Amino acid sequence: MMLLRDMVRRYRRLPQFIVVDNGADFRSHDFDRFTELMRIHVRFRPAGRPRHGSVMERIFGRVHTEYVHNLAGNTKATKKVREITGKFIPSRLAEWCLEYLYYGLEYWAFEYYDTETHPSLGMTPREACERSLANSGLRAHRIVTLTRDFLILTCPTVSRRGVRKVDRQRGVKVHSNFYYWCPELRDPKLRGKSLPVRYDPWDGATVYIQINKRWFPAHCKALVGLGQMTERERELISNELFSRFRPRNDEEPSQQKLKEFLRVFTPEGAAKLDFERQQENRELYEHLALGAIIPPAQLPQLDRMTSTAVIDVALEPSAAYQPVTLSHRQPEQPDDLEFDTF
Repeated sequence: MMLLRDMVRRYRRLPQFIVVDNGADFRSHDFDRFTELMRIHVRFRPAGRPRHGSVMERIFGRVHTEYVHNLAGNTKATKKVREITGKFIPSRLAEWCLEYLYYGLEYWAFEYYDTETHPSLGMTPREACERSLANSGLRAHRIVTLTRDFLILTCPTVSRRGVRKVDRQRGVKVHSNFYYWCPELRDPKLRGKSLPVRYDPWDGATVYIQINKRWFPAHCKALVGLGQMTERERELISNELFSRFRPRNDEEPSQQKLKEFLRVFTPEGAAKLDFERQQENRELYEHLALGAIIPPAQLPQLDRMTSTAVIDVALEPSAAYQPVTLSHRQPEQPDDLEFDTF
């Protein structure tokens, strides 16, 4: 789903066909529902026929031999692990962070590879794309805008059924012990009803509830003042908190307890590595404007949890699209950028 967001960000288009392998993630209800709404045809690669994906496998081979294997800290030498000494173990030579590795791969794919003559095409991939557009037209009716409703449709549902029952006092219960609230849930007609709910993987304090075909952001009072953490970070912190204090099954941790716990909590081992990875992931996607749907600056404060922001669902062609304008910092890059720089 993040890849589909990136396609829309780059080209304002979605593919008409997607060829995938037989992984469980491609057979999920969320993926099926999204491709059905966007009229995308999904084709599965035949099992036991690895050459069916030779086009993508060849690109993977080129990016490894021409780029990745030439970076400091690459693991190519570990194929013959007995021939290397402790001084040259890849983990000791690693110096690339996720963000700059991403921009290096991006430059290789969209500048270097895209402008090299392809032996099968007899021209560069960019020239082949431009010729195809000149012959078949731009097809403006296929344009997709990166709006908030599109971002919500690429978010995962809270469970297999994707619905939660409404409690007029506390809101909807998500992630076992956390309640999310928005003012629209005060409507007496919603009492006891099950509504579709989606959560933002990049914002653990916010979920989106569909009421009368419109999406409303709901916030968790216990999490909204702790800074914008990813869903994985929220899961790690809550698991550690519950394992130490062992609250009741239906007890929601207070914000004060969470603040006190975070003040003394020091992740170690695998948890520390998970937090470092989540931090790099969050920073990268924030810079690409593909992270949290609601930026940190626009999150509601604790004393005004009555935000009534409304987000329309683009389920019909007549639905109006309002582009999201998010300004994010980009890493500084030299003006004379060349492939050898990476």
